[in-house]
Amino acid sequence: MEFNAPKNFKRGRLIANRYTVIDLCIAAAGISVSFFLELFFFLNLVSKGVARNLFFVILFLMPAGVALLFIVPTGIYHNIFTFLELKLLTSRLPKVYIYEGVRYYGSQSKKKEQDP
Repeated sequence: MEFNAPKNFKRGRLIANRYTVIDLCIAAAGISVSFFLELFFFLNLVSKGVARNLFFVILFLMPAGVALLFIVPTGIYHNIFTFLELKLLTSRLPKVYIYEGVRYYGSQSKKKEQDP
């Protein structure tokens, strides 16, 4: 698939020529959730000796990782979030196929009768 667009196709509609407002909200939410989870973890559990567990550190960094993964730029789609949004939209819509040809019913003899 080839997508031809001028160089400044999305310039002016994107922040820093790459992100939309929704993308930045997703990234900010994921990073802030991870930050507060890590902050709670290190402030409350360091004194108990549980903070040495690397599993919890990685687990609490996952919201930021998933959020940043959603806004990674991809090919003809704006990013992975837009790709998933379009896939969900097309999977929920009813499939309507419009036939744009001549329909013939029956055998060859009826084709001659139907053909003008």
